[in-house]
Amino acid sequence: MGAQWSLSQEEEDLNRQRLFRKARKGDEKAQQELQEVYGVRLWAEHERAELVYENPRHAAKRGSQKS
Repeated sequence: MGAQWSLSQEEEDLNRQRLFRKARKGDEKAQQELQEVYGVRLWAEHERAELVYENPRHAAKRGSQKS
């Protein structure tokens, strides 16, 4: 895992926000640090568009309405 923080929570939050800004602009190091330190994976827009969501509660409601 990455370096341990000796910063206050506010400073860590600011650092995380900075990493997100850099990662959105394509900075590979920032993306890697977010993934290693915070367990965050950033998805590109085209990756999100390909995701298929299955909501079992929604499917159960639809199935019970057909009966």
